Amino acid sequence: MSSLAVVTTFPPNRWTTYAKRMIESHIQHWPDDVKLYVYYEKQKPDLVNEKVIYVDLEKESPELTAFKQKHKGDPVANGETTEIPGGVRRLPGAGDKDKNKGSFLWDAVRFSHKSFTVAHALKNIDTDYVLWLDADTFTFRPITKEFVVSLLPSDKLVNYLGRITYPECGWVCYNRRHPKINQFIDEWTKLYTTGTIFKEIEWHDSYLFWQVLKRIAPTEGVDIGKGAGVEGLHVFINSVLGDYIDHMKGKRKIKGKSSLSDLRGKKEQAYWKNVENYDPFGGVKFDPKQEKDIVSKVAKGTQGN
Repeated sequence: MSSLAVVTTFPPNRWTTYAKRMIESHIQHWPDDVKLYVYYEKQKPDLVNEKVIYVDLEKESPELTAFKQKHKGDPVANGETTEIPGGVRRLPGAGDKDKNKGSFLWDAVRFSHKSFTVAHALKNIDTDYVLWLDADTFTFRPITKEFVVSLLPSDKLVNYLGRITYPECGWVCYNRRHPKINQFIDEWTKLYTTGTIFKEIEWHDSYLFWQVLKRIAPTEGVDIGKGAGVEGLHVFINSVLGDYIDHMKGKRKIKGKSSLSDLRGKKEQAYWKNVENYDPFGGVKFDPKQEKDIVSKVAKGTQGN
């Protein structure tokens, strides 16, 4: 039987917003032999369980720390438009819709955490498969390892949720036994360590993942989204993954759930039948500061995300 690990990371201020719920749902609904590796920043979470392994992201990824330190004071590298002397610049043809505004599409610093989490996991977790799963997801019923592994044939490198443009990377499963896995992850991290990320059209993880895959292994990916006939922009829940997991993409974090209107077809699971009446926060009012921050980040970009 193939072995599998799940990895995720999240900003420190999103622990109570969604990350804690994601981890609790893993503990409740994932198999005992599928460990969740949580890459944390600053303070280690105090939720202890034998199915959860915590990794200090900045300690284990000095290249991430160096990248953040180098670019933390550059507004353009953080998705804004104010240029500073010696700073980075967006490419002239980048982003027609978001050209003159702050946008997550060019927030290289923000999305570097996810890239280096995946890199460290693929280099250090000795399982056959490593699954990246966004921390703003919620597993609402038991999911089997057999199901997850079945979505990625043993001769393929990776699966992803395809869309019209680049994939939605809330779920990406990697085959660590594939002969191109090291070349793939080295090419990805090299974008950050050499600064060539700033020669790309966009600088967030989904775009970079897609470009590297097309360059290194263009025929070695499996599209479980659009390529599998999935319709709609909220591709995660409309794929087979939506039979087990909800994804609080964008402003859905504030509600703690997706809406029935997000579905493009009928789902038979009890979770979806009752989703409009389900209160994920148990009556606790959502933190208005968190709400304002989430709304502001979602507003920065009309494409992707």
